[in-house]
Amino acid sequence: MAQADRRGFLKVLNVAIGGVIAVIMGVPLLRYLFFPVRRQVVSGATDPVVVGSAKDITRTPTRVEILIPEQRDAWSKAENVRLGAAWVYRDDAGQVKAFTTTCPHLGCAVDYDKETDKFRCPCHTSAFDRDGTRISGPAKRGMDPLPATVDARGRVAVRFLRFRPDIPGREEA
Repeated sequence: MAQADRRGFLKVLNVAIGGVIAVIMGVPLLRYLFFPVRRQVVSGATDPVVVGSAKDITRTPTRVEILIPEQRDAWSKAENVRLGAAWVYRDDAGQVKAFTTTCPHLGCAVDYDKETDKFRCPCHTSAFDRDGTRISGPAKRGMDPLPATVDARGRVAVRFLRFRPDIPGREEA
């Protein structure tokens, strides 16, 4: 009889130890598998990005890189991700304005010509006025504006957007 009680006790002990080990191993595994559930797992690309100080923005357009410090996508995390670039300047009324550097024709990088005070696309010769209006070339619309704001601390923030190329209207991609 004592032998049967001892065997029963060892079976229960064995099951209990196995259960503890399963919980110790299982909880982190389940947390890993279900990590993104009920959490914000994509971040960074839609927020405005600080590109400089408002006091440094002049009437002459300045090219700035739009970098986000951190971008998350479920398990992936990337730092200093380049979204694109923008031309930032003050208009005649003193307001901070921004345009994407991407040509609305086929996506080449638009340059600024200081001598003529115009934006020019080197790929297909589209030209744009300082306010982004199309002057000439195959582009079907003017340059694409980006939302730019100045916060209470005098920092300029630009929200980067992508637009569909080579269409007359402006549609976000």
